Amino acid sequence: MEPAGLGLVFLLALGPSAACRSGGCCYEELPYPDADTDSSGPRDLSCYRVPGAGYECTWRYAGPAGAQHYLRSCLRRCCYFAVGSSTRVQFSDQDGVRVLDAVSLWVETRVANCTERSARVTLRLHGWVRYDPPRGDPRLLRASGRLRMEWSAADPEPAELQFRRRTPGSPWEVGDCGPAAGRRLRPGLTALPPPESCECPLEAAAAQEVQVRRRRLRSGAPDGPWSSWSDPVCVPPEELPKPAIWPSVEPLGPDGRRRLSLQGEPPPLELPAGCRGPAPVSYVVRLRMLSCPCQPRAARTLRLDRRPLLSAAAYNLTLVAQHRLGTLPGQSWHIPADTRTGPQNVSVDAHGTTLRWAAGAPGTTYCIEWRPLPDSSAAGCRLWAESAGTAVHSWSPGAGDLGQEQCYRVTVLASVRPQKPTAWSTVLATHVFGGNASRAGTPARVSLRTLGGGAVTVHWAPSVLGGCPGVLERYVVRLREDGGREWELPQDPALTELTLRGLPAGAYTVQVRADTAWLRGAWTQPQRFRLAQPRPAPVPVLAALGGFLGVVVLGVLGLRGLSRASRLLCPPLPTPRASSAAQLPSALGQQTWLWSSPADFPEEVYPQQALVVEMARDESEGLELPGGDAEPTLDTRGRHEAGVAGPPACRTLPTATPAGF
Repeated sequence: MEPAGLGLVFLLALGPSAACRSGGCCYEELPYPDADTDSSGPRDLSCYRVPGAGYECTWRYAGPAGAQHYLRSCLRRCCYFAVGSSTRVQFSDQDGVRVLDAVSLWVETRVANCTERSARVTLRLHGWVRYDPPRGDPRLLRASGRLRMEWSAADPEPAELQFRRRTPGSPWEVGDCGPAAGRRLRPGLTALPPPESCECPLEAAAAQEVQVRRRRLRSGAPDGPWSSWSDPVCVPPEELPKPAIWPSVEPLGPDGRRRLSLQGEPPPLELPAGCRGPAPVSYVVRLRMLSCPCQPRAARTLRLDRRPLLSAAAYNLTLVAQHRLGTLPGQSWHIPADTRTGPQNVSVDAHGTTLRWAAGAPGTTYCIEWRPLPDSSAAGCRLWAESAGTAVHSWSPGAGDLGQEQCYRVTVLASVRPQKPTAWSTVLATHVFGGNASRAGTPARVSLRTLGGGAVTVHWAPSVLGGCPGVLERYVVRLREDGGREWELPQDPALTELTLRGLPAGAYTVQVRADTAWLRGAWTQPQRFRLAQPRPAPVPVLAALGGFLGVVVLGVLGLRGLSRASRLLCPPLPTPRASSAAQLPSALGQQTWLWSSPADFPEEVYPQQALVVEMARDESEGLELPGGDAEPTLDTRGRHEAGVAGPPACRTLPTATPAGF
């Protein structure tokens, strides 16, 4: 229904006695007695011209229900619009109101046989223009800690702008935006006017609701009423709270995929009363696949509630806050690649390296990636579509892809939708040594150290193949006796040292090689050494003489001790002449018996025999290395001993014994 006919509709609703048959502003008598008193019932009357929509009057009323409102207009004669309980009326310049002259307008409200009247306003309606408020969502920008709002101007003439804002639980705060940037266009120009803008403070820790209104400016002065307030603009705080969210990745399944889940919830954001629509802040996760950079699309944005399936490749996750002021990257996580390798068919020969795997569904796209180790930042990549049901990829030793003599991690991924980074699965992951592995894997240095007693330790530098997981299968040490036997001793790939014991005297040659699961390595340069016949250890002359003199001294001291002990234990007996106990013959009585102690016996001296000791020097021969190299330092890492042969019998030295003992 047209606004101009709104008053007529309400007049008809009042009944035949009050209706104006001609329409528009009714010049008949009011349907109630004329009122003589003013009242504050209806208030804040505002009348104005709306560009392109005629004229409008609005007011406020907070009285009892059932009130009937009448808009009065007087210029020498008075008329009225009966609008019932509405507080708004729209009309045109054809409805009987003098819009080019200064007319007086007021509102009379009839309720319960009582009439209340608003304050009068006098104005020229045609020149009193009310602008529309800004429409649509403005563009929000940060500017030096302030919020800047921009929108397309609805009117070519300048306008004065005001804002009001509030945070949760706070009252409205009104501020001046300053003059807008709109300008009057010259005739004939069709360009759009510059955008209008408004700046207001930006809250750092709280969300705020902002509204804007406009009014007409003429010659730099206000020339119209304020528009209504715009729709609320909900602005997030400048500093968002940190959400408690973390990723969780399940183990890799047999299909070469693993599920990603995001645990936790973003913190709730308290909003003002007018922000009841969608939340001004939403959180998403940006997923970027780090492997296979040749794929058509490596990144994807996911909601927090998504649980995508990922391949065994490495990924980066970034939590992003999206709001009216743009995006704010938050916490990031790195999901490392699952480096475990399953059953695979890899073959290496003189013609190159070949990978084979189970073919997928028809139309599957494969991506093979090789990353040099330990620097895995520069990765090679190749993308191709499977055509004939084959799942084979080969390259020759001289190819540019894996031509360098170093370790590569090779991964094969498959997808039927390669444009989605979450649709890839890992079908093969292995390590391959590029170039000539047989030549490059040979240990660079071999050193020897003799230990004596027919033992020698062989030490070699680790092979570069040892840094390539699953490539180095074993070391082999070859010992060759000049003109005799030969031994090949396989060693664990983690060991770099071997001790050989029980070697007979002679000359030997040692070599080491590193074998892969597919190729036999090349031998190192021969290292020669010689083991001399061991000699018996000599007895020092001074030690033998000292032992002999010690025995002689101990013997003399022992004889003297026995002589003194016999004198004490067996004293001399009395003569028979001095005793009355026994009578001996006179011939015998004149004979005296003399007792002698053993110490009084004359000592017999035997001629001393000389001690003969065979002197010998420890002249065990040292290591003879080609080129006069110094004896290497023993590295005790990973020692392993292996007996080869028993030592020869050593001759026994004769025992030297002093003569006469």
